[in-house]
Amino acid sequence: MKRIALLVVLLLMALPLWADYGLSNVVKKQIDLDRQAGQSTDVEGKMSPLPTQRNTSQSISNMTTPEYKKSVFYPYTIHVASVKNKKDAMDQFRVKYQKFDVAFITKIDLGATGIWYRIDLGAYTTISKATDQMKDLKAKGIIDDESFIGSSVPYTIEIGVYDDRSVALNVADKLIGEGIVPYIMKETDTVYRLLSGAFPSTHSATPALEELISLGLQPKITKR
Repeated sequence: MKRIALLVVLLLMALPLWADYGLSNVVKKQIDLDRQAGQSTDVEGKMSPLPTQRNTSQSISNMTTPEYKKSVFYPYTIHVASVKNKKDAMDQFRVKYQKFDVAFITKIDLGATGIWYRIDLGAYTTISKATDQMKDLKAKGIIDDESFIGSSVPYTIEIGVYDDRSVALNVADKLIGEGIVPYIMKETDTVYRLLSGAFPSTHSATPALEELISLGLQPKITKR
């Protein structure tokens, strides 16, 4: 009788252990199945997608590359603001300058003073045309008196070349979502270049170029 009672006690003690073991196997199998299905299980047992690496280039429409020979260059632009903080530049752009057809933000390396974010307007073939436009905008109170033209900024970063302006605009909208404000230059009726920034040298464009490359794009530094 004592042996039977002892056996019953041992069986009762073992049951929770077997239950835990069975439950752990079920949970492990469920996690494995979730991973195979591309999902993960959090600590509360809720289902959520597994994280995936974002690639901006996959979210941007495939670009076309129409052939053209560039004959007109635009080495001058109007600098309307210059700040150290990217968010401040984006906020100013949205509030004051987004309505302009050619308004953009240039992430530029100014050497000893570091990286700055310039809000730029327009692209002009001569400094006199840029100056006339700047004076007119100042007279109308559209831009601040601190706006200036400065030296030639003949370089830019070419993100893509398209035969349809609407496609270029679609890509530009996606990049703005990434905190990059590009602009479109019409070369011919069937050639639209999507550009980023206006730079005095190729070196000053390097940080902006690297940021675009980090998004999975294939930009290049070229003339405006």
